[in-house]
Amino acid sequence: MAASTHWVASTPLQLEDVDSDDLLDSLGDEVAREILVAGKRGAVTAEELAERCDVSESTIYRRLDRLNELGLVERCNPLLSASKGSYRTRIDGVSIQIDEDEMKVQQGPSDCTEDALETVMDVVDVQHVSYDADDELVDVQFKLDPELFEKFMQVYSRSRDC
Repeated sequence: MAASTHWVASTPLQLEDVDSDDLLDSLGDEVAREILVAGKRGAVTAEELAERCDVSESTIYRRLDRLNELGLVERCNPLLSASKGSYRTRIDGVSIQIDEDEMKVQQGPSDCTEDALETVMDVVDVQHVSYDADDELVDVQFKLDPELFEKFMQVYSRSRDC
């Protein structure tokens, strides 16, 4: 067991301070992802993680050390010995935004509704929008080429069938 497993998170996680490359490298590791998922369900020991991931405890401790450096996990009960400590995930999600100039990693899950609306706005040529606050109705007119209109109608039909 590594001596560096005696850590405790003391400040709130701010992913803006985390190097994006380091974060993405860690998230690209299957064992690290399993640790984060297990730690989100509740506190879990290194022994339990090793069994779950089918790797050695020393491998788990290396991943825990790295995830802790990034602020993604924390030790739950630091007063116990390292062999009896448990760990949990500190974040609810990670959102990655990529634009023409940079890539940003932010704490928290992405807003699916906002993401969907941005996708629609990127694809369709909105001509007019009006909103009736009393009835909470939005009237949107947009221009679509025939192929995209066909796809729109397929999606619309599926959503109406549910």
